Amino acid sequence: MLALPADAPLPPNPALVRTAEVAFPGGRVVRVPGPEPMADFPANPTQTLLSPRGDAAAVRFCWDIPKYDSCQVRLVRPGGEVQILTKSDVRHLLWTPDGQYLIGAGANTVRLWNLSGGVRTAVPRPVLLGKQQSVSHIGRLWLRDGDLCVAMNSEVFGPNGGYATGHLMTTTRYALPLLKPLETVILPAREGQEAPCHMPQTEP
Repeated sequence: MLALPADAPLPPNPALVRTAEVAFPGGRVVRVPGPEPMADFPANPTQTLLSPRGDAAAVRFCWDIPKYDSCQVRLVRPGGEVQILTKSDVRHLLWTPDGQYLIGAGANTVRLWNLSGGVRTAVPRPVLLGKQQSVSHIGRLWLRDGDLCVAMNSEVFGPNGGYATGHLMTTTRYALPLLKPLETVILPAREGQEAPCHMPQTEP
């Protein structure tokens, strides 16, 4: 029996490590182990997204800890390979229609991974006046005509902070896979609405 030093941290409880099962086309099922628990809170599988080609799946595990939440995404292959994606603390996930890229968004950052785990990032921002400040969060991702649309809600503050002076809805359109910004549309926030994702303007 191995004795641990008195001040050594206790090993994680295996019973708290959650797993997810991914069913691939052809009947292949892969069991995906999740991250280790934090402070005895397990990371639960909250989303499984199979790629359009069926050759990969994204599994998102999230911890639900009071006053703290975080997620981690694992890329899974039909052969059983599991890869932890870097910078994958995201709340939204979608695949591109060709299945070559996985897109995710956290509170205010968009990330795009290829199937080797390489990642690109973009940070959509509202257009502010003068020395205004803002607190923003991404609310939705979707694809339109091969481009990525990212909707973001922002509270706007004066240069010295204080109470919010307004609310904005910002939608930014990105060209894929470079995440190159094409257009940004900003509107005052209205309940149940978001700024539209317009077509990029082209020269005649």
